Amino acid sequence: MKIMQLCLGMVATNCYIVYDENTREAVVIDPADNAPSILQAAEREKLSIKYVLLTHAHFDHILAAHGVLEATGAQYVVPEGDLWLLDRDNMGQFRSLARDYVQDVPDIVANEGTQVTFGGLTATYMSTPGHTPGSSVIRIENCLFTGDTLFRHECGRCDLEGGDFGQMLRSLKRLYDLAGDYQVLPGHDALSTLHEERAENPYMLQAAGKR
Repeated sequence: MKIMQLCLGMVATNCYIVYDENTREAVVIDPADNAPSILQAAEREKLSIKYVLLTHAHFDHILAAHGVLEATGAQYVVPEGDLWLLDRDNMGQFRSLARDYVQDVPDIVANEGTQVTFGGLTATYMSTPGHTPGSSVIRIENCLFTGDTLFRHECGRCDLEGGDFGQMLRSLKRLYDLAGDYQVLPGHDALSTLHEERAENPYMLQAAGKR
C-alpha cells in the first residue's frame, strides 16, 4: 500500500490518495479542493481511481469531488449521516466559500462496517460521530484516516450544526480501545500514531477516563 498526501484548499485540508502498488487501483479520501492537482498526482503514478471516499461531508472535504468523479468514473461513497451536508444550502456560514461546488449523488451510502475493495486493499468504515452525525474513520490495513474526528493531540470541533461533544468523546473512546497501534492520518495538520494519541491527546485521555 502506498499513500500520497495532498494539502489542499483554503483551510489546508489533507486529501489522501491510497493505492495498491501492484494493480495501481486507488481511492481518493476527502477530495478537498483543486481537482486538477488530485488528478495530476494520480496520473503521474498511472493510477486508476476506483472510489472517492468521504470521512464526512463538510465543504472543505468535498469541493473537488465532482471534478474527480467526472474525470475518472469513480464511485462516490458518503456516510449516511452526512448526506444532508452535500446540499450547498446546508453549508451555513461556509456557503459563500463553495461557489463552484457541484453536488453529486452518492453511489454507495456508508454506515458502520461498509467496505470497498480496490486492488488487494479493503477500506472499512467505522462510525465516529461527534464532529458531524456521519463522521467516520476509514481503516485501511494499519492506517486510520480519521477526518475531523481525531487530530494530533486534538479532536474536531463540535460547535457546528450536527456536532455533539458527548458523541465525540464516545468516538474517541472507541478509537482508544482499538487493539494495537495504527498510523493516524487526519483531515488537517500533522500525522500521528494511535499510540501517541493514547498517551498525549487530552481529549482521548478524557474519553478514556484517564483525566
